[in-house]
Amino acid sequence: MLQAEIWNDWEEHYENINVQSGEICKDGIINNDKYEKSDPKILFVLKEVNKYGGGDLCHLLKNGPKYQMWHAVARWSAGILNDFPPFSDIDNKESKYEAIHSIASINLKKTTGKASANKKRINAFAYRDRELLLKQIELISPDIIIAGGTFDILIWLLGLDIDPQNPEYKPVTDSKRDLKVVPWRHPARVNNKKTYRELKELFRSA
Repeated sequence: MLQAEIWNDWEEHYENINVQSGEICKDGIINNDKYEKSDPKILFVLKEVNKYGGGDLCHLLKNGPKYQMWHAVARWSAGILNDFPPFSDIDNKESKYEAIHSIASINLKKTTGKASANKKRINAFAYRDRELLLKQIELISPDIIIAGGTFDILIWLLGLDIDPQNPEYKPVTDSKRDLKVVPWRHPARVNNKKTYRELKELFRSA
């Protein structure tokens, strides 16, 4: 199945649960050619889109990152893709453009939301959509998943091997899919240099 074809399944799925299919915001690989050449292949798993019903994330980011959130994602991606050079080396238009076009990003809830996500609704949608979400992740086939405030859901969605007696938030290997899941914060509100340094330290310790 091609990445584009999954949206037909999603529209049908939403019709069956009385959700307006026209409110779906498409997401996934931003630029297929650049993603195929990227190493490692990075997938950000976020919560929901903010007031962008019926939109397309690939179209939104075709000219580079927009809004503070996507600039943060681009900086983090540039760091991961280039082994975390100094912040000043990646905090520029060209670097962020290349980075955002080299990744994939999906939301657990495909319909539009508000500035503040409703955790119960996100979790309910993720459970209802779990088969399609797993199919989408399989199609994207990442090496690394950055869980942007979604790690708790990814534990059950991906069946991650977490010690329930000591559920520390640290990178976990998903041996079934041969990828690493990195628990991380949502990119909406961040201190750019501080969070870049913290992400670097998290990768170094993994």
